[in-house]
Amino acid sequence: MGCTTAKINEPLSQRLRHKASEIFKKLDIKGNGTIDKEGTEQFWKSNFAKLNTEALFEAVDFDKSGDITEEEWMAFWEIVKENGYSEEEINLELDELMDGKAWVQFKRVDRFLKIDEKRRGSRVKSIVQEEKKKLSIIQPARLQKSKTMENEGHDMQQENQQES
Repeated sequence: MGCTTAKINEPLSQRLRHKASEIFKKLDIKGNGTIDKEGTEQFWKSNFAKLNTEALFEAVDFDKSGDITEEEWMAFWEIVKENGYSEEEINLELDELMDGKAWVQFKRVDRFLKIDEKRRGSRVKSIVQEEKKKLSIIQPARLQKSKTMENEGHDMQQENQQES
């Protein structure tokens, strides 16, 4: 992966956030809001599943709990962006993940994480907290949108029944 200087200091675009969120849902095999090792091994099947899983958890499971939360997942991609990877490079890696291809090691991110471990005020923890705030705003909006769509579908069903 090359490094470009274009728009490094900007956060991930909404398009990439959405794509990362979709991949999170795909990796959350049990649908419980976390990614676990069993689920990722199922996701990668025989494509070096154990190696990919270990590499993923080493990079993204910041609190070493054995599960990756959506906050950790989204924070990871923000950290990738902050460490000089372009939107195009991130988009390519997300596409590869969506297709079940191997987990890629982001060397600049690995260096950043090692330095952050020794820091008093962890930048990683603050990014995860920022993601928690963002997601707490987004989740209720998604739920409301889902309920609205459900109600509209129910209303249309009733209208169709009345017309019959």
